[in-house]
Amino acid sequence: MHLYLSSNEPWNATYANEEGQPIYKTSSPRMVLSRKISVHKIIPNASEEDLQDRFAHLAEVEYKRFTPSRIRYGGDDLLTSEYFRKTKEWGDLGKGRIFTGPDGKEYKWKLGMRVPELVTNDRSERPVAIYRRGRIGVVREARPPSLEILPEAEHMVDLIVVTFVYIEKLRMDRDNQSQHMVTET
Repeated sequence: MHLYLSSNEPWNATYANEEGQPIYKTSSPRMVLSRKISVHKIIPNASEEDLQDRFAHLAEVEYKRFTPSRIRYGGDDLLTSEYFRKTKEWGDLGKGRIFTGPDGKEYKWKLGMRVPELVTNDRSERPVAIYRRGRIGVVREARPPSLEILPEAEHMVDLIVVTFVYIEKLRMDRDNQSQHMVTET
C-alpha cells in the first residue's frame, strides 16, 4: 500500500492511495512548546451518489518538546515514554523507537539521516514501512512524499500512520536542532 502525502509536513497533510482517494487527513495548529496533531480516517461513502468525503477522528498526538508526549489512539491515552522503548544503539539522529504491534510482534522506527523507516525488531530488521521525501522535479522527476506500507504490515496501517506522524515530527525537530547547533558554532 502506498500513501501519497499532500505536504512535506506529515502532521499537516492528506494521505491518498494510488488512485488519489484520500484515506487519512492530519492537521496541527502551530503552538509554541507543544503541538496537537489530529489524525482522521475516511469513512466509506454510504452510496455511489454520495461523493462527499467524510472523516472520523482516529487519533491525537500531543507532541511536547520537554515532557513526555501523548498518543490517544484506540481508546488508550499513552505516554510515548511508556509506549515506545528507545533502542540501545544510536542511529544517525538518535535512538530509534520500539513498540509492540497488535499482532504481538515488536517493530522499530529507525530514525534515519533524512527519513524514518519501520522495521521488524529482530535480527532481520525487515522493512515494513518506508517513508520517501518529496522531490521537486528540476534535475530528476518530481514526486510527492509517500509512505509505503509493505503487505506484511497492512494489518496495522492505522497504527503505522499514527506512530509515523509522531516519529517524523520527532526526527525533523532533532534534525532542525542539530542544524541550528552547527550554524551557531
